[in-house]
Amino acid sequence: MTPFVSAAFGLDMDHLRSLGITDPGSSQVVEAIRSGALTSDERLFLSLMSSSLLMEISFDARKRILEAGGPVDEAYVIQLGSLLGVDGETIYRLGPGSVVGLAEGVVNKPARMTVITTTTVQARVIPLHKIDATIATLPTEAKAMLQTIIKRTLAM
Repeated sequence: MTPFVSAAFGLDMDHLRSLGITDPGSSQVVEAIRSGALTSDERLFLSLMSSSLLMEISFDARKRILEAGGPVDEAYVIQLGSLLGVDGETIYRLGPGSVVGLAEGVVNKPARMTVITTTTVQARVIPLHKIDATIATLPTEAKAMLQTIIKRTLAM
């Protein structure tokens, strides 16, 4: 069977630019939120991009950032650029707004797919050790619900 692109995800960056949004911390973002012009994905993306808690990282084109079956030490929110996710015979196109490695990292499972940059990529690093520390403070029931939701997302 020949691999095929089964899904693609990336925010419409032209839509954000058309709203005058070039800086996630700008007054244009506040206005766009108030007006209802942003989707929930766009709101989440802009919130993460304006966070001082997430460091920026760059990857060159053709760089493997996750290996299927390998450990997930960091998760990434893609800010700019394009990537391919390869899961067996299935290929995913990923772009700005995509989150890579978070679900696997939170439940301490190996990467589900190999993810390779196709262009230079800018991303924000989600430090999994900080998420682990936060999850450790949750009540047992909340931890169990979170684990269940993530495992369902990963179809485990």
